[in-house]
Amino acid sequence: MEIFNCPNCNSLFVMTKFRDVCDACYKEEEAQYDKVYAYIRKKINRTASMMQVVKDTGVEETSLIIKFVKTGKLRIFAVSQSGNSL
Repeated sequence: MEIFNCPNCNSLFVMTKFRDVCDACYKEEEAQYDKVYAYIRKKINRTASMMQVVKDTGVEETSLIIKFVKTGKLRIFAVSQSGNSL
């Protein structure tokens, strides 16, 4: 086990393959995820751009939303101009 400084708040924590931030920041990320997930679950918001999600949810960090996508917590579906999934 190795001890690292949290990249968000600089506190010490033990990094695991499941967490790359301290417990406090992880809980904050989970709260932010819950906001984003609840927003995109609504049918009307499913085609929202990332910037629209940021604006409407108050989740400031687009990098955090990208992290949710990269870790598989959120999925992106391409939508054509006619509104059909690709």
